[in-house]
Amino acid sequence: MIIMRATFLLVFATALGYTALRYWRRRNAPDPTDRSAGFRPRIGFTRLDGMESLSLLLANGSKKNVWAEEIEIFLSGLSAEEQTSKPSFHEIQKIRQMVIPGDTSPISLSEVIYKAAGDPQRKYSCVLSSVVRFRIGEDRFEKKMENYRLQMLGLTASGIHRERKPVPPFQPLDKSHDVPAVVAGLK
Repeated sequence: MIIMRATFLLVFATALGYTALRYWRRRNAPDPTDRSAGFRPRIGFTRLDGMESLSLLLANGSKKNVWAEEIEIFLSGLSAEEQTSKPSFHEIQKIRQMVIPGDTSPISLSEVIYKAAGDPQRKYSCVLSSVVRFRIGEDRFEKKMENYRLQMLGLTASGIHRERKPVPPFQPLDKSHDVPAVVAGLK
């Protein structure tokens, strides 16, 4: 009787584990309709110029070249002291770089965050929201990045945590600054 209960418990635990694993894999599987699948930008740390720098990591796992256009950032919940200029809370950093298949390119974000925060001279913290714009072939894409709470000291990041609380939404620009506007009546 004990062997039968133990066998039943083992089979039940195995089936439960298998079901949980299938659900987890299906949830994390790439979307087959997503044409930008394989290109995975994310925020992280890299070692640039002899120090660890807060960076945008452009990882291209696809089989096509990806042209990274720009990243648009928005800062909310800014808490800073001794700023040398008025914070804009919003900046765009041009990337203009090709990421070949199987490569990862780091792009430092420290300076653009520093400028958007108003050039603070001491510690400051904020929530970073961002959108990356890129092209694969002739198709243009935008990918909203996860929100992060940053603790900074000048240009140096002292802490980064994914923000799980709701963040006020920001409206990214509809078009890049590089796209010329058509003036009415002129071609």
